[in-house]
Amino acid sequence: MICVMIFSSSTGFATAAEIPGENLITPKVSGTVDHQVSAKAITPINDWFYASSGNSISYDCTYTPSSASVDFGVIAPDGLFYSVNCTNGTIKQSIRIDQSGQCMLAIRNNASYDVVVSGTVKY
Repeated sequence: MICVMIFSSSTGFATAAEIPGENLITPKVSGTVDHQVSAKAITPINDWFYASSGNSISYDCTYTPSSASVDFGVIAPDGLFYSVNCTNGTIKQSIRIDQSGQCMLAIRNNASYDVVVSGTVKY
């Protein structure tokens, strides 16, 4: 009886397959921005996410005081911060991602005082 149970049980095998990069399913990053950004600081506004080269990130935000110089951008897989500078208190612009890999959205305040940023971001 034991032999019958051993030999009659089925064994399944798992295999892995390589999936080309363009077929990866990645969640989109979107939501509201409501952050205070300290003077002369870069503030991350989300967790790391996978982005493909050629995708874009859209910022639609305002900040106060509007006289501040603020950079809206992305920390790319190479570790550098790529951004668009704003000096009028508002941004409604997209940034193209030129590298595939792990990215993080971030805001840099170039002013010597804190700013408050609110709005939306979509990837």
